Amino acid sequence: MKSRGLIIGMTIISIAVLTFFLLNRADYHGKVGDITDNNFTLYPLEVNPEYEHFTPKVHISNFTKITGEINSMRSLKEGQEVEIWAVEKEGKIVAKKIKVLKDS
Repeated sequence: MKSRGLIIGMTIISIAVLTFFLLNRADYHGKVGDITDNNFTLYPLEVNPEYEHFTPKVHISNFTKITGEINSMRSLKEGQEVEIWAVEKEGKIVAKKIKVLKDS
């Protein structure tokens, strides 16, 4: 009877951990490029010449949290590797959180 409870408990914990990681996964991952005052273009980490890459323009708001190697928009530079959690507002991709993984 104890082993059955242990199996059920481990299953519930495994499902909870997997759900946590899937829900906290970044929406975008790439390199920063073409920075302006409140947005930048996100480029892929690797470029395949036979493939047309999606390069979204990511907008920054006053509520965007920046973490990792830097902690402010002024420190954001082209070429930095980032993960982005975002929402779509009025047809624009607005970053909720930007995590800088590697400096350029």
